[in-house]
Amino acid sequence: MIKLSGMNRFTQLFVPFLTLVVILCACEKDADNPTVTDDVNDTIEIVNQSMYNLMKEVYLWYENLPEVNPRTYKTPEDLMDDLRYSPLDKWSSVLTKDDFDSYFVEGKMIGHGMLTSVDDENNVRVAFVYRSTQMYNSGVRRSWIIKKVNGTSVTPANVRSLLGESVAGLQNTIEFIDKEGQTRILTLTKEEINITPVLADTIIEHGASRIGYMVFQDFIESASEAIDGVFTEFRAAGINELVVDMRYNGGGLNDVAVHLAGWLIGKDHAGEPFINYRHNDKYSSWDTTVNVQGNPNGLSLDRIFFIGTRSTASASELIINGMKPFLTSILVGDSTHGKPVGMYAFPFKYFDWVVLPVCFKYTNADNEGDFYGGLVPDLPAEDDLTKDFGDPEEGSFAAILSFIDTGARKASVYKSTRKPK
Repeated sequence: MIKLSGMNRFTQLFVPFLTLVVILCACEKDADNPTVTDDVNDTIEIVNQSMYNLMKEVYLWYENLPEVNPRTYKTPEDLMDDLRYSPLDKWSSVLTKDDFDSYFVEGKMIGHGMLTSVDDENNVRVAFVYRSTQMYNSGVRRSWIIKKVNGTSVTPANVRSLLGESVAGLQNTIEFIDKEGQTRILTLTKEEINITPVLADTIIEHGASRIGYMVFQDFIESASEAIDGVFTEFRAAGINELVVDMRYNGGGLNDVAVHLAGWLIGKDHAGEPFINYRHNDKYSSWDTTVNVQGNPNGLSLDRIFFIGTRSTASASELIINGMKPFLTSILVGDSTHGKPVGMYAFPFKYFDWVVLPVCFKYTNADNEGDFYGGLVPDLPAEDDLTKDFGDPEEGSFAAILSFIDTGARKASVYKSTRKPK
């Protein structure tokens, strides 16, 4: 835990907390407590002023903050919208404590447990379904078309409103077209979902290759245990190729990313520099380098395939970029989101908000970062919504199988700079 000093101007309202992405961060606590008020307007003014003071200290681009009167904003969200350094920052945010804890700490959400997307013919399809949900247990899988909700035809523009608010107990009668082209009508209830961060995992025999394939969706606290289970099976099966599919993974806790890296390279590169974190010039003392987490039971592969899209962000990109110095890292699909920065979580002591400002940027062991345009794929491929995960005909996975079969190697595929010990 890092104890920070010289920050008393804004830290008296905040409490120490596990950060969203990197390290434990604690702030110096003032002896005098601020006045707590029941007046909503007074509360908003206090929160806004404190958040503005915080941003002027720890924000990566603090020198670009506009001069505003934070007490004139109606909500902290409105203030944050104006404070973001828009040329680069799309991520600094403020959440309620319940929303923050529900996802990042408890791994829960309310809904049907699916992500929808739109195919080339403008059909709304299921992109994925969380395991252990009513929808998954009813047989719904990636690739199914959603035709109607409660009797109304679905379009990309209305699907969200038709499905309704995220309220436990809300029922929807949904007409699907399954992957065989059959109509399936299901009445499903929105529920509190325990997020299952691994959406799918399997071992695929393909010629001389034994491919471990994992669809990884959420860098949340419960993910480390799920990763351990999957990779223990991969190791026992003696896989010689690995595909980590993170096409919709928007990131999360970097501690989980470091844990995953231990399975990928921790056997051969334990203790070597992995990720560098760099803060603004006021807090360069926070700069640190995280080493590869040792894992004697980890894999020992020459290359790893990653599947990414524009929805692949943050901790997912950290893993993809972080692997490059150690082994051949092959990105398949589309360019990633482009978030080479991270946030700390600053919860208020007395009020129901958590402030998440971008506080640092990160680079890999070769000091490569600043990929605001996204990581560019080595093998461009389609995210084929008409096929399930792991289907050998699905666009991105088919590109990997072709690469394995032909031995083709594009000049752009990154060759590692570090050899195993």
